[in-house]
Amino acid sequence: MKVSWGKMPLVIGLCLLLSCISVSYCQGYIPLCSATKDDVKMDLALLHVVNDKNKNVTLTLYVQSAECYKCNLSTGITVSPKVNCSLLVDTRWPTRLAIEPEDGTSSHSCREDMLSMSFVEGGIYNIFITISGIANNVNCSSPQLINDPPDVNIPIYVAIGVGVGASLIWIVLKDLYNRGTFHRLLCCWSTEGMMVDLGSPTNINATDDSSSSVTANKDDKKVKKERLKSLDSFRGIAIVIMIFVNYRGGDYWFFKHSKWNGLTVADIVFPWFVFIMGTAMAYSFSAQLRKGMSKKFMLLKVIKRSMILFLLGLLVNSSGYNEGVKLELFRIPGVLQRFAGTYLITAGIHIFFARSSDASRDSWWSSIRDILYYWPEWIINLTFIITHLAITFYLKVPDCPTGYLGPGGASEEGKHYNCTGGAAGYIDRMVFGDAHIYQNPTCKEIYNTVIPYDPEGLLGTLNSCFMCFLGLQAGKILLIHKDWVLRIKRLLIWGIVTGTIATILCKASKNDGWIPINKNLWSLSFVLALAGMAYILLMLCYLLIDVYPVWSGSPFYYPGMNAIVLYIGHEFFNRKAPVYFHIPRTHQTELPMNIWGTIFWILVSYYMYYNDIFVTV
Repeated sequence: MKVSWGKMPLVIGLCLLLSCISVSYCQGYIPLCSATKDDVKMDLALLHVVNDKNKNVTLTLYVQSAECYKCNLSTGITVSPKVNCSLLVDTRWPTRLAIEPEDGTSSHSCREDMLSMSFVEGGIYNIFITISGIANNVNCSSPQLINDPPDVNIPIYVAIGVGVGASLIWIVLKDLYNRGTFHRLLCCWSTEGMMVDLGSPTNINATDDSSSSVTANKDDKKVKKERLKSLDSFRGIAIVIMIFVNYRGGDYWFFKHSKWNGLTVADIVFPWFVFIMGTAMAYSFSAQLRKGMSKKFMLLKVIKRSMILFLLGLLVNSSGYNEGVKLELFRIPGVLQRFAGTYLITAGIHIFFARSSDASRDSWWSSIRDILYYWPEWIINLTFIITHLAITFYLKVPDCPTGYLGPGGASEEGKHYNCTGGAAGYIDRMVFGDAHIYQNPTCKEIYNTVIPYDPEGLLGTLNSCFMCFLGLQAGKILLIHKDWVLRIKRLLIWGIVTGTIATILCKASKNDGWIPINKNLWSLSFVLALAGMAYILLMLCYLLIDVYPVWSGSPFYYPGMNAIVLYIGHEFFNRKAPVYFHIPRTHQTELPMNIWGTIFWILVSYYMYYNDIFVTV
């Protein structure tokens, strides 16, 4: 591997491995083998290698996070005879451990497969080293937990309990209010009692009939114009989860983005937004056509909206500079920029094939007309997928293997150190330049990568367009098929089919599939897996909110009505009052603070809804 002077960060990164023993991350500089229990912070445990009975043999300790796929054990730490070693290990994933004598031989008990394990956050562990026999055979005990650390998930259990309890109380109070219980308790007598005492007005029935008739007519018109609440509730679920995870999610690793392959809670929200954008598109364009709006005018609106979204994305990107925007380091891609490109392409295509009527509802092929009506769209979007796969697997990237999908860095023994993201990363670096894409990709922490990589880059836009198109297909199902049973069946079938294909592509494995599930790459398996989840979630929302109204969609319905305001607002107020205040960094303090930040924006959406404030672009 060639290392130029411009790649000195690689050398620095390798040196940092010595001080960040867990390889995962550093909680400040801790001298080798000198950590104490006071150094144990979130996601860390303390490991003592008790070596005082070893009088002759110099040992080498190797440590590596199991999350680092196909990575060598890190540079060894020398442990001299009679010297104990105390170090911090990562508790988010299993940790690989091995201890070897100086001569390179290792007893069975000191091998990696015997010492590697998942450590408990806050735990203190001992590994006892003993020497036996004339040959000075080194023996290692399994890591032994010597304290009783608290369950770090207790704040989550409490939050769930409080949330469920508050929901039940709200449901009961709302039911009592609808039954008029509060009115009867607060008033001396009920309306019914007053009517018994004083008699009923002679014209009450006539007045009631006429007013109810007028009301019924108004309600009928309102129902015809009202859009499905499940769509806004789905969008609200996505924005609420997004706010929570962007506000750190209590600093739990599973509320943060995957380091490379795999799927966490934070990975699902962006694709769901793209999906529901496509679903709403079907209703919006159909309504515009019924009003007689020309497709040329609709296309101009799409272009305008895409430009606004892109500019808002640049505005969000500029919010991280305390001393003014540095144009030479300004990031160009971003979440809203990806929305803009996806919307422009998908909506621009759909406009040409959108329909204002359902003329073939009685034809023999009517059961699949939601697909056949739009067969050219299918050809175009499948072309996007083929193009994405062809570029990903056949574009030649300098000094990298063709078709590389890995994170680079320490992965695969460091053979492809500067190949982060393969073709996707290479295209962004060529188009935007290294300085104008994301500088701290999620893989940097684990794999010690040194080149930038942007998860919202150009190549992934092809697959996000397909994600939006799958959401558009859900909208076509709801728009064309009026029977709720048919809608439910179709959404369920699409969810199962897309999920099954995703499972096949990734071989139901995190790292060993043909196309692993990867949010950074927006891989095809990732898109299909998230689309499958979205179909199922939309089906459940539709069933519970619009078919059997056992749930009003609250509180998610209100954020879903002003999602763009909440997204931009929560970005600008991130780590600022009134959504965040300085607190000690523990799960017990961070989780309530992050929940409060999320609730704050839900309250903002409530206020906007009840004051008829709806902001769209």
